[in-house]
Amino acid sequence: MTRLIMIRHGETNWNVENRKQGRNDQPLNAKGEIQAKLVADYVKSKYQIEHVWTSPLKRCSDTAALFSLPVSTSDLLIEIDYGEWEGMLQSDIDKDYPIQDQHNPLWREAPDGEQKSNLPIRGHRWIKESMINDRQGDIVLVGHGGSMKGLLVALLELPDYAMDIFQIDNCSVTTVEIRKGVNLLTALNYTTHLD
Repeated sequence: MTRLIMIRHGETNWNVENRKQGRNDQPLNAKGEIQAKLVADYVKSKYQIEHVWTSPLKRCSDTAALFSLPVSTSDLLIEIDYGEWEGMLQSDIDKDYPIQDQHNPLWREAPDGEQKSNLPIRGHRWIKESMINDRQGDIVLVGHGGSMKGLLVALLELPDYAMDIFQIDNCSVTTVEIRKGVNLLTALNYTTHLD
């Protein structure tokens, strides 16, 4: 069995401002650096980590480096491309871009950005790239809220709209047990180590 320990990167200034970061390479702020150390210490105390995977963006790779283990970087783990929304405040997006589907107000596509439905596709590609189904032991993945939601949908074989029901906070821990036949979500958005 493999345990995949998924960690969202620590806080950035754009998180505080509620700006869409997407592919913009924002660094961790002072609080984010503390969060990253806390989550790394917690995970190292609870798991026997074999390997670490990360998005190439600095806010993730800086957190991954705290594990002092071999790190693999994958562009498949990078955050969604928000196109015209990159750098915009969420309040301005809400004001300037009307909801496209009244039955699903959370599901909006950024103009000139990546389609949200591509996130689970990237998740499936990462599953193959990492060969996670054939591994044993504890594997850490440091990623982004959007791409991690897409990976969860892929791992748990859920419909795309399930991405909108997951809450993944900065430096939270989400764990999935990779088993033959069925994967099991064992923790979602765990943050007690940040208290």
